[in-house]
Amino acid sequence: MNGLVFETPPAAPPASAWRNDLVCFVGQVAVREGDPPADLSDWLRAQGWWAPPGVKALRPDTLYDLPLPVASWERFDRLFAWERRPHAEGVFGAAYLAAAVRAFFAQGGRQCYVVSVGEPLPPQADAAARAQRLALLVPPERGQRSHREQWHGLHHLFGLPEVALVALPDLPELVAEPPGSIQPAPPRPAAPQPDFLPCSEPAAPPAPDRPVLRLEAPRCSDAGYGTWQAVLRRALRWIGDWRRDLMLLAALPLPQHDSEAARDPAAFLDARGWFAPEGELASARLHLAWPWLRGSGGLDLPQGLEPPDGALAGLLARNALVQGTFRNATPLAPQGLVQTVPVLDRSARNAPLGGVPLQERLCLWGDGPQGLRLRSDVTTAPDPLRRQGGVARTLGLVLRAARRIGEEFVFEPAGETLWARVERRLGELLARLQAAGALHDGPGGGFGVRCDRSTMSAADIDAGRVIAHAWIRPAAGIERLHVRLVLGDGRVAVSADARDAA
Repeated sequence: MNGLVFETPPAAPPASAWRNDLVCFVGQVAVREGDPPADLSDWLRAQGWWAPPGVKALRPDTLYDLPLPVASWERFDRLFAWERRPHAEGVFGAAYLAAAVRAFFAQGGRQCYVVSVGEPLPPQADAAARAQRLALLVPPERGQRSHREQWHGLHHLFGLPEVALVALPDLPELVAEPPGSIQPAPPRPAAPQPDFLPCSEPAAPPAPDRPVLRLEAPRCSDAGYGTWQAVLRRALRWIGDWRRDLMLLAALPLPQHDSEAARDPAAFLDARGWFAPEGELASARLHLAWPWLRGSGGLDLPQGLEPPDGALAGLLARNALVQGTFRNATPLAPQGLVQTVPVLDRSARNAPLGGVPLQERLCLWGDGPQGLRLRSDVTTAPDPLRRQGGVARTLGLVLRAARRIGEEFVFEPAGETLWARVERRLGELLARLQAAGALHDGPGGGFGVRCDRSTMSAADIDAGRVIAHAWIRPAAGIERLHVRLVLGDGRVAVSADARDAA
């Protein structure tokens, strides 16, 4: 990226084992015609997404509804016809998934996966078509890990254990109301042509018209927020069932003008109870971003506005690469962002949501002494410790690493030798995290690991089941988080909560 400036990495950058910067975008964008690059075809076959040559496949060899690795904007541009998304007759612009991926790389992201469930729906698509597309993004059923040919949208994360963050950038548009009639832009008046200018330089051509900027950005009715909440709730339930190490990134939709949500967004959300302690969206696995952003690269979007989750994904990825995912991302300077819509003043940022100020539950963008920045790096969790973004991502990192350790040993014979090896490997992992600054390094220690007869019952031992317990004390908090690793029946399971290890 030309002109992109990164902060200087610390003297001892985090090891790649806990970079935590890999993002998966699930949405809608058209695939370019023609054969895909040979290296991508080889990768899809090697990873089992496509059948080997000569083997009859259960699904066609298509690039739709598959996770495609993308390491640069140029690669994305080669794979997807992102710029030909029709908004109205004769008016074209970028797909919102493309805008999110573009923002991800602009903010310093290095690699992501893209799952396109189809070409973008037209803005006037009816409710039934939108519901079908939402069901592809986040299927209503819980899913099965073993049936790859039945995976759709979010469920492809079954096969991407290295992914740390997942975003749904098309969700705000798919729950928005269809726009009203769009008036065509007036024709640009012709520039007067001089008869003779012998000494002048050739006149520069007029700037290209951007009729897409005159279109209304997608806006959600009060009822549409219920659909938005239901889709996020489905996604969080699936993550809780199958991928507890994942963080979900989402954007709060823009409200319709003169709606209840537009008059007071925090009060509107608070009245629905979604962020109460037992609310559907109160989760340590959800980064919810607001407000929307206008940047230097958004001239191909309606009103030049884009949902803020793409930029948040890029900033969190850069934070993981530069200083460690366990650190707060707010000190990093974003690139190319010029305005938020709406602009939040101090009273709006401190409006109550779930009993605490809005900026303690949502990742808010806003102006400050150093320009437009991410002002809060938080999750929507009700617990103050797990509400800290760095703490939540640290726990996800530990769960993902613990699963990898379990997969190394899952088919080895159970016994005290294996218990000792599991305990040692977990201890080494947590010691490295402590040395990097992720865990407390003072009185009381920053972690503990145990895998012995005290962590398993006689029935567990007889069944060959191995259970390891670990606790960690994040450097940002004063409490401990408890991690449980279970090996048995050829499977690996990890879980975490805020209880101290006994």
